[in-house]
Amino acid sequence: MEITAANVRQFLVTRYFEPLERLGLIPGDLSDDFDFLLNGVIDSFGILEMISAIEEEFGIQLDLEALDAEKITIIGPLSCYVAESPNRQ
Repeated sequence: MEITAANVRQFLVTRYFEPLERLGLIPGDLSDDFDFLLNGVIDSFGILEMISAIEEEFGIQLDLEALDAEKITIIGPLSCYVAESPNRQ
């Protein structure tokens, strides 16, 4: 599978579809600045689970030091970072 920001975004929306709906959100309508952590979709432990799931799904190893820690749970910047990551396994 090609790794694009759109593919990563779709993966995240699908993975967190139920929690997003429980919050009354329309998963397909999330803005690029939607923050999974601040909106209660995941907790601090969920960050690690989310990163692991992305790495497994796309067969990459992410260098989290290269991503601004404040953006790691925001769908737009995270999706772009994963798509641009050179660390394919």
